[in-house]
Amino acid sequence: MNILVYGAGVIGSVYAARLQEAGYNVTILARGQRAVSLQTQGIVLEDAATGQRTTTQVSVIDHLAATDSYNVVLVAVRMDQLASVLPDIAANHQIPTVLFMLNNPAGMQRLESIEPQRVLLGFPSVGGTRQGEDIRYVLIQQQQTTMGEVNGQVTPRLEELATAFKKAGFAVTLSSDMQSWLKTHAVFVACVSAALATTEGDSIRLGHTRKSVVMMVKAIREGFKALQVQGTSIAPFNLKLIFLWMPMWFAALYWQHAFRTTIGTLAMAPHANAAHDEMRLVARDVLAQLQMSSPSIPTLSHLLALLDSPVLTGNTKN
Repeated sequence: MNILVYGAGVIGSVYAARLQEAGYNVTILARGQRAVSLQTQGIVLEDAATGQRTTTQVSVIDHLAATDSYNVVLVAVRMDQLASVLPDIAANHQIPTVLFMLNNPAGMQRLESIEPQRVLLGFPSVGGTRQGEDIRYVLIQQQQTTMGEVNGQVTPRLEELATAFKKAGFAVTLSSDMQSWLKTHAVFVACVSAALATTEGDSIRLGHTRKSVVMMVKAIREGFKALQVQGTSIAPFNLKLIFLWMPMWFAALYWQHAFRTTIGTLAMAPHANAAHDEMRLVARDVLAQLQMSSPSIPTLSHLLALLDSPVLTGNTKN
């Protein structure tokens, strides 16, 4: 299988390296200094759980031509970068499968320029940070690599990709309703990012700030209930369990602890801190959708408004 990974940040780098090591023919699209570094040094990864460092050589390109041919392109960019990526992908009709692995609460509405039969929706199971040109990452045990067809069917190409990811060491879940999954995750990640903003991006400090974590839990609960009113299923199950079924005090304690572990310090905070524009865009999408619902969402609205606060904007630690 020939795979193009479009995006050379933490997510793209980890998937590209591990798929290459698993025996697949991987090309990564990168630009500027990142492209130069990848060409000369390869993809340098450090697994935060084990401390193991690896260097993987992959092919590098700096643009996607209309005539380039791959079996699949894995799009791993931020949501605010997606608009600049879509024209190149839309102009290329040689690639039959495009797997979008990013925040996208609007789902197919944001991907209208791509033929729907080419699209797979997904989300990664990796978090981490770039330190210079090196990537320090963690596999998120609570969140598997999740993907699905737009129509919910389990197709041969979906199973083939799942096999590839598993061979590369990723746990995989196939979803029959990825658009609901992405809407659920958008509420969750927007609230987490806003809560982190209250402590200037310091996840350990947030873990010790019960008031902010309780506000986050209450906001996510409001958002999930509003999604349900709109007919959206809450997925994955672990988010539904902790935010809708568990008592508020338990959910708050759980997340206070989580923010003080690598879930917070490596899987969540680095991306939230480095992607202010994306998180604000995700929050605006969430509010635009949920404010059409009948349930009141005062805590959610208040929390997400913090992402646009002049006091917080631009002051978050990187």
